[in-house]
Amino acid sequence: MTRFSRGDEDERRAVRALLERPPSVKEKGWSDAVLALFEADPALEWVPVLGSGSRPLAVAGRPLGLNVEPRLGGVERVEPDLSLSDAVRRALARPASERLVPLLRCDSRDRYVAVVRVERIIDELADAYEAQPLPSPQS
Repeated sequence: MTRFSRGDEDERRAVRALLERPPSVKEKGWSDAVLALFEADPALEWVPVLGSGSRPLAVAGRPLGLNVEPRLGGVERVEPDLSLSDAVRRALARPASERLVPLLRCDSRDRYVAVVRVERIIDELADAYEAQPLPSPQS
């Protein structure tokens, strides 16, 4: 079994460990640009839409069902050292339609840096829970 120091454990349990950098698009003509990215990459689910200065305006999600337009989610910014527990709480506090919209990491000037998919946060927390030893039965 691999052992981690407290610092390693904290690092693995922070948003920083799950950052991803999907392509982003500019605000002008965003819908067509997003649809082209989705067509080119079937695994891509979310694309940040950026305004001036690379500031995030929304997160465009792959169209669902018979919809042909991308769906838009709001922007929830997170710091890289935010714990995964706090990140998932923030995601779940949003309206139901936006709970799985990725959280965005921005720099100190509010420019887009990366996304953190909520599914990955939940998966990481589930793995951590399962890795805990089971309590011994009381005799």
